[in-house]
Amino acid sequence: MKINMLLPGLNHSGGVQVALSYLNYFVQKGASVVCYVPMRALLKKGITNDSLGRWFDNKFEIRFVPFVNNMTVRSADITIATAWKTSYWLKNLSAKKGKKVYFIQDYETWFKDNKNRRVRKSYHLPMDLRVSVSTELQKKLQMLDNCDSEVICNGIKEKYLRTSYKKNKNNESPIVIGMPYREKKGNSDVKNCEFGIKALKKIQLENSNLQVQFFGFKKPKNLPTGMHFLENPSRTELMKWYDSVDILYIPSIYEGWGLPAMEGMARGCVVIGSNTGCLKEFGKNKLNCIKLNDMKSMNQITHTVQMLIENKNMIYKISKSALNTVRSYTFEKYANNFWNQLIKLV
Repeated sequence: MKINMLLPGLNHSGGVQVALSYLNYFVQKGASVVCYVPMRALLKKGITNDSLGRWFDNKFEIRFVPFVNNMTVRSADITIATAWKTSYWLKNLSAKKGKKVYFIQDYETWFKDNKNRRVRKSYHLPMDLRVSVSTELQKKLQMLDNCDSEVICNGIKEKYLRTSYKKNKNNESPIVIGMPYREKKGNSDVKNCEFGIKALKKIQLENSNLQVQFFGFKKPKNLPTGMHFLENPSRTELMKWYDSVDILYIPSIYEGWGLPAMEGMARGCVVIGSNTGCLKEFGKNKLNCIKLNDMKSMNQITHTVQMLIENKNMIYKISKSALNTVRSYTFEKYANNFWNQLIKLV
């Protein structure tokens, strides 16, 4: 089977990582795979190892093309678009480029009104299959835009699952709280990271034995002193970072899926976040994670962290339950589901 994928760029992000991981899996299943990226993505971001996608160990061909159209894209059995912009490129391709699949990883309305209208219109473009990454996203697409889709959850690769539980901490051991950091995207502050930094600064001032650390693609300029930042880590470095964290605070107001929450649970972290994305899919409050009702409430987050600091046995129990939960959400399981959906199309 020949499979094409259209991407707006290759800079490191959760969505790109998921898409490329699926392509590697399709190669493993015997497919011929080509990923198409417009050259203007390089002009916009600059030619770097990041924008060239060299941060990812791809087993397929990547082609940078002047434009994504019928002249530059090969004939295939399937062509997949991910990110709303690429859905319009896919719509304009001929039937020779294969069945059209729209892989929807988020409800991407974080722009100004005109562009947001185009985003929502993309959910009505003629496609042979639409895939959404969570039940919540599927319901949102259906309720707001009358857009049907098949749910294929994101998964964690089996090799990144902890094989043992984290040890229960004694009263003298310091608690480590971590947070993923992402820069604000467009007009939307859905990641809520600036608030998250302020919250952790307040909590650290009230708990001298608390260690705070972050990871992200780029270190923010306003990071308070005494807080550590792991910049643009490799997968191995990131797994070690999760292993060092007891509590993982995800300040996002909304997530399409939320890879950091899932990865944190897979490494035995106690995840604190909103009832969205993967936490809505399989999170159980105070059993395998902790969910907050108001992600802008300083009182809620400080009270929750303080409760955990004073109850280390609760940290141990939630950590253990989180790992047990995520063990059934493997990448291999859901990648095979995606593969089977593509087989049905052709």
